[in-house]
Amino acid sequence: MDTKRNVFLWILYDFANSIVSIVFFLYFSQWIVIDRGIPDLYFNLTFTISAVLLLFTVPLTGTLLDKFLRRITGLRYTTVFTTVFYGVCALFAISNNAVGALIFFTLGLYSYLLSFTFYTPLINDISKQEKRGLVSGLGISANYLGQITGLLIALPLSTGSLSFFGSAPRAETLLPSVLIFFILSLPMLVLFREPKRPREKLRLGSRLKEMITETKLLFSLSSVSLFLLAYFLFNDAILTASNNFPIFVEQVWGVSDTVKTYILLGILITSAIGGTLSGLIADKFGHKRTLMFVLAGWVLILPFIGFINNFALFVTATTIMGFWFGSNWTLSYLLAIL
Repeated sequence: MDTKRNVFLWILYDFANSIVSIVFFLYFSQWIVIDRGIPDLYFNLTFTISAVLLLFTVPLTGTLLDKFLRRITGLRYTTVFTTVFYGVCALFAISNNAVGALIFFTLGLYSYLLSFTFYTPLINDISKQEKRGLVSGLGISANYLGQITGLLIALPLSTGSLSFFGSAPRAETLLPSVLIFFILSLPMLVLFREPKRPREKLRLGSRLKEMITETKLLFSLSSVSLFLLAYFLFNDAILTASNNFPIFVEQVWGVSDTVKTYILLGILITSAIGGTLSGLIADKFGHKRTLMFVLAGWVLILPFIGFINNFALFVTATTIMGFWFGSNWTLSYLLAIL
């Protein structure tokens, strides 16, 4: 197996999926809530629904992929589904159909999140234990660099200086990001070589029973249950804050999408740095200790940003916050594969 090639492909995929992620994050949220006037409750429900779907399907898909198929197979399917669902969502947005766009955004988000259950564990096949923090950090840095690229590509579309479909500027940004994501993900889907593993004969009924038994056994351990609950809660809190960030900036500060783009660029640059540094620090001082430091920082940063009433100070604080974003996702990657 060509490990260097696989590392490059793995990082390139992270770069690719971040392009579609940041464009939908910034522009779809504003198009649906601000341009179309849909209550932000319905927008946030899309994340709840996709999380519930993920909760019920991940144990089964994880079992099937670990025992009978390969992770790269699952990644291929979920990437194609993500492209289709997000693509249809973008077409609905272009045609000004808010309900259809919300439905397919939910499906696309679910498929997008599901893809990481196959993508993230592949790091075990491309790096040694002592190097996984670094590789994870490089992946996170590529992710944030991809987001910077996505913002720069979408900027002329969001301002209306470039238009492909004659639709609302924010809606115009979505479909190009989906196409770019799919094109850049193709090298990973086609060229990545996962080590062959012995396969068991698939007996779905018995596997379902075994999965339920193993799940009950897992949650019977109080330490595991508390860890999973804490892991879910702190990631959910950070995701909720980040998903509503564009709406918050629009409603509170009333700045243009161009200014929002520059704010996010600053955040993403520090996030890329934080992602790499936290991986190195975690390898040296331990994943749990590093994570506790990062979470303590979040407890101070988020309330501080919420009380700021000076825009220059707000920009400075959110730029510094980027170090914590990058660190959080790097450590989440590492904890997910342990």
